[in-house]
Formats: sequence, C-alpha cells, structure tokens
Amino acid sequence: MAQDLTILIAEDDEEVAKTLEGHLSNEGYNTTVALDGEVALSEISKKNFDIVILDLKMPKVSGFEILRIIKQKIPATKVIVLTAYADFKNTEICKRLGADHVLAKTFDLEILFWTIEMVTKKPQP
Repeated sequence: MAQDLTILIAEDDEEVAKTLEGHLSNEGYNTTVALDGEVALSEISKKNFDIVILDLKMPKVSGFEILRIIKQKIPATKVIVLTAYADFKNTEICKRLGADHVLAKTFDLEILFWTIEMVTKKPQP
C-alpha cells in the first residue's frame, strides 16, 4: 500500500523535512518536500496527494491557511499536522479546520507510520 501513497511534506526546517523524506521513502512512500507555504500550495495545485504532513509555522503561508485551503478544495486529502506547537488550542483549531491527526514534533517514527496507516484505512462496513 505504501507504494501507492503520495505524501507532501510541508516543513520549513530543511533537516526535519529531509529526515522525514528519507524515512518515508525507505518505507516505499512517494514523497515531495515543500519548504514554505507558497511552494506547498503550488505542489498541491499541480498534483493530488493522498497525505500532507504539515507544519503549522511555515514562511509565506501559514500551516493553518494551507490546511483550510486543502480541506476546502480537496477534502479527501488526509492532513497530518506535525508541529512543535501542538498545545490544546492549536490542536482544537486544526481539528475544526479538518486535520485528520495532530502530532507533536517530538514524535517517534513508528507513531508517524501508524498515524499514516490509520488515516488512510478505509472504514469497515
């Protein structure tokens, strides 16, 4: 299933973005990296992604705005917010905007892989 999934990593910290890209690619996911909000929106307009891993604090266009746009224009795209600002208030805002899951940046890769699997599973009838 990993080979069929496309993931946009919208993360302004290049080291974090490249680390995520490497681990996800090693697991068979097709990844694209966007280091600022404008690039993320450009990539989203060019290609359908199954999942967007989204940082909230992005230059040029905030993660909140990117999340809002994704859920308005392509609501089937799953959004996993990955942020150092995963407090109650930001988590609630993300959920109201349609985020599928919110993870704090001090995450374990296994939790990220589990979250990807969880948000992409089809509901059982």
